[in-house]
Amino acid sequence: MQTLYTREEIHKRIVELGDEITKVYSPITDEIMAVCVLKGAVHFFSDLVLEIKLDVLYSFVQVSSYSGTGSTERVRVKSWLDESIYGKHILVVEDIVDTGVTLNYILGYFSKYKPATLKVATLFEKKAHRKIDVPVDFVGFEIDDKFIVGYGFDYDQRKRNLPFVGVENA
Repeated sequence: MQTLYTREEIHKRIVELGDEITKVYSPITDEIMAVCVLKGAVHFFSDLVLEIKLDVLYSFVQVSSYSGTGSTERVRVKSWLDESIYGKHILVVEDIVDTGVTLNYILGYFSKYKPATLKVATLFEKKAHRKIDVPVDFVGFEIDDKFIVGYGFDYDQRKRNLPFVGVENA
């Protein structure tokens, strides 16, 4: 396996993202709600919220358009918000924005409930397969068309717990 990003490189970038997010939100609020898109974003979410210098409310959704190594057109919702987001500053925390299908679904649904702001942070952005142009406000890294594992990214639920991001047989 080839390592694309070490644990140290990921952490350094997450600290920078936390600072960027704090700078954007602090003039308008002292509290945000960060919504983790499970399962892939769990490591990124956990590390990112520690670096945001505001009060951060946590919420979780489990939504996916992936199966195996590829994205599908169908969005599967396994769990959804159980609290109101009306008038709140929402930060959706994704692991990767690839086709834009999943994120477009989430943003469309959240928008109906009139949050004060709705922004997106993603650890990785991969534009090679983009089908829907979705707004991404905070990007950790842009990557080429590679299937990655580790640090929350999986291959059929395996390899999520690797402390780095890598590519098999690269």
